[in-house]
Amino acid sequence: ERSARRALDGNTALVYLLWGLAWIIGYGSLWGAQQGWLPLEPASALIVMATALAAATVSTVVIFTRSSRGIRGQSAFQGRMYGAAWALGFTVVGTLSAVISRAVDDFWLRGLLINSIAVLVVGLLYITGGAAFNDRAQSYLGIWLLVVTTAALVSGPAHFLAVFLFLGATGLLAGAGVEYLRNRRHRKGPARA
Repeated sequence: ERSARRALDGNTALVYLLWGLAWIIGYGSLWGAQQGWLPLEPASALIVMATALAAATVSTVVIFTRSSRGIRGQSAFQGRMYGAAWALGFTVVGTLSAVISRAVDDFWLRGLLINSIAVLVVGLLYITGGAAFNDRAQSYLGIWLLVVTTAALVSGPAHFLAVFLFLGATGLLAGAGVEYLRNRRHRKGPARA
């Protein structure tokens, strides 16, 4: 039963690790460009971030598509609807980002708004995904990302990148560690007499 559950869950620890690294690369590049610590223009740093996020997205889709092959019934429906929520949620985020880009001239304020909306969606989907799939760690990570988003908004255009970099990426890496340890504990199973 434990082996089947692990196979169906995919490698959540790897997914969180990939996203934590994508945030470090992406937000680190933007923050370094903003602060003048990296020899990058903001537009170039944005390309670095987009590339890191795209790589994490493709990897996540591959990992969860492989783990869900052959699943039928209610679990398949839940998985499809959860995947559709991600796809549709980020379709809305992309459309809203285009509207914000036309309405807001300041590059960093625009970035604050777009990133906060995106991480809001991620946080809410993590909370609901954790509730739907009985994964408390995922729900707690979603709550953490909403706290991080609030802190980023309060910190303003000059500091939001540091908040996402240091608090957001750290939360994702901590989630990877928790999942790794949990899977390792489940692999060992209960002690036998």
